Amino acid sequence: MNLEELRAGIDAIDSQMIELLNRRCELAARIGAWKHEHKLPVYAPQREKEVYEKLAAGNHGPLPEASLRAIYREIMSAALRLERPLTIAFLGPAGTFSHQAVIEKFGRSAEPLPSPTIGDVFRAVESGRADYGVVPVENSTEGVVNPTLDALVGSPVRVTAEFSLPVHQQLYSASPLAEIRCVYSHAQVLGQCREYLQSHLRGATQIEVTSTIRAIELAEREPEAAAIAGVMAGEHTELPVVAENIEDNSRNITRFLVIGTQENPATGDDKTSLCFALHDRAGALYDALRPFRNHNISMTMIESRPLKGGQWEYCFFADIVGHTQDPAVFAACEELRADCALFKIFGSYPRARE
Repeated sequence: MNLEELRAGIDAIDSQMIELLNRRCELAARIGAWKHEHKLPVYAPQREKEVYEKLAAGNHGPLPEASLRAIYREIMSAALRLERPLTIAFLGPAGTFSHQAVIEKFGRSAEPLPSPTIGDVFRAVESGRADYGVVPVENSTEGVVNPTLDALVGSPVRVTAEFSLPVHQQLYSASPLAEIRCVYSHAQVLGQCREYLQSHLRGATQIEVTSTIRAIELAEREPEAAAIAGVMAGEHTELPVVAENIEDNSRNITRFLVIGTQENPATGDDKTSLCFALHDRAGALYDALRPFRNHNISMTMIESRPLKGGQWEYCFFADIVGHTQDPAVFAACEELRADCALFKIFGSYPRARE
């Protein structure tokens, strides 16, 4: 076949795809009407996971699975908008990693709602100003995000989904590397680039700010300043990138939670997030973890945080494999609850398989 014949073949396929995509969207709109009638949430994490798993199983190339997921993320985003436009709160302003996470999870058809703090993200969901929120909970380099853990304890919202986002940091500046005298960024980001800064900008002052976009704004005003931010931040500045991918760990990943108000059904491959505080006695933590061992339940994360208002009293945050509807998980949680001064389940949701 010559070039024109090959292109004609692509044009014919494109016409079929447009027709099929519109038929798919018509079905999505009907599903939205059915959900509205039966008072069901628009976003269904378990269905999202099922679609992605079927795509992976049915894809025999040459299209890479990551590319196929990206294409379908936008298809499903457009379909959700036909059901009902979703407003997603995140730690703003626009261009931050949390904004990038919103697009990664919900696509560009969702309505992003920038919020000044992580607590404001929770309040936006609680008040109904946002359908869902996206918040960072832990980073592979810097560990847990404490404001998210603190907000989970005091909020009635539920964890409805999780996902991970590879994080690559860029150095933006109007000056060459040798002339940079100060570096602005969020505290977590500075921590993720500690070795690079020590090696290449040892004499530069590191200044913590509220967000990577705020760092960009400050660096734009000062000729000998730089900002560390993600790739998406480049859409909001004319500052050039003077160094790419400066994070110390090439597998730098941030785990995000989707928070909402809904309960998820069990899928058979789930995770449950919870917290508990113990009465002060010897061996209390050892005894608290015993129900999980006795019921053969795996724990994927455990962290401790001081209880607000308490004197050297700690709250433990844990992720376990399974759903609260699973008999073993239910039994273990009830046994733990009976031995705790505080016990709270944040939610069960499909386990992310990145």
